[in-house]
Amino acid sequence: MRTSTKRALLGAGVALLLMSTAQAGATLFASRVGAVDVAATAKFYQAAFGLKEVNRIQMPNFLEIMLNFGDSVDAAKQSANAQVVIMQRASDDPKDVMPHLIFGVTDMAATVAAVKAAGGKMDGEPREFGKTGIIIGMFTDPAGNHVELIQQPKR
Repeated sequence: MRTSTKRALLGAGVALLLMSTAQAGATLFASRVGAVDVAATAKFYQAAFGLKEVNRIQMPNFLEIMLNFGDSVDAAKQSANAQVVIMQRASDDPKDVMPHLIFGVTDMAATVAAVKAAGGKMDGEPREFGKTGIIIGMFTDPAGNHVELIQQPKR
């Protein structure tokens, strides 16, 4: 099969996946990059793109900073735009698979079913993040890209 045909088929598969997850209430939640120096990388994105810090998760040996667009920090926190997330990683080796899409979903089970039906492979069962009520699922698309699913707690 020619490369252009393979790309067209892959593109059609991704489009079907996105359409089927949209039916399950999916939206682009964030895009993540990794860095050894998370704070310095966040400052780069703030200076280059005017992003504001909207959240920070800090634990021993771990830092993750979430950024978003807005005229002020409060406006960025209220923004419905997809966030830029910078997560700590062990090295700046470009082979690191940390950068990936993150989709917010309203029905994890339906989204997992759609991912599998479209040819994706779950990297494990979706699980709760700590005791937050947030459910996280990870999958690999047919091209080998890692994608994260996040279902916020029911309110």
